[in-house]
Amino acid sequence: MKIFLSSHNFGKYAEDLRELVGDNRRTLVVANARDYYDEAKRRAKVAEKLEVFRKEGFQAEELDLREYFPKDPAELEQFVHDYNPGLIFCIGGDVFLLATALVISGLDNIIRRRLEEDIMVYGGNSAGAMVTGHDIETYERDDLKIEEVDAYYGMEAITSGLGLIDQYIIPHADQSDKAKITQFYERQFAKTGDDVILLGEDDAYIINGHHHTLRQE
Repeated sequence: MKIFLSSHNFGKYAEDLRELVGDNRRTLVVANARDYYDEAKRRAKVAEKLEVFRKEGFQAEELDLREYFPKDPAELEQFVHDYNPGLIFCIGGDVFLLATALVISGLDNIIRRRLEEDIMVYGGNSAGAMVTGHDIETYERDDLKIEEVDAYYGMEAITSGLGLIDQYIIPHADQSDKAKITQFYERQFAKTGDDVILLGEDDAYIINGHHHTLRQE
């Protein structure tokens, strides 16, 4: 299993991601964590992120999961099979929107299966990193409400993550404007007894088989 998690873009470790992915740089970028944006702002953000990937040598295009729900998951599975990505990368935003979109579309199971088969890398920054835990309900806070998912998707939110790692990611942990959020999450996960990984803006957490590495300068 190969996973690359960060707070912002690739941190300072884009080269590590390129090495992890290998020769197949075909990349599907999932931006559904930003579905709370109006469409014009969302398109601009996605375009900006795709350019970041391309500058780092990845052949990137967006995979908008809204186009695949509520459809037969086999349709998305066929698309992913034909596209044959070396990397599926979920960008940041609302972790509950992202988790819900992953499940409704069926991409959650596709990601797990392709990781088990070792034919791609999963990458995620911010919410895309947070969603790799098991039960993500603990991430709820006053300005990140689970119930708000219904306003965008017309359905109840999913609060289970991808279950790829046993720890929980706290992104942006070195940012002064995020200090209260970081402290809040540390307290919440202390109550549940779960281990956390604090990621600063430049950091990355990388899994390559049995090797787990927290990359920090």
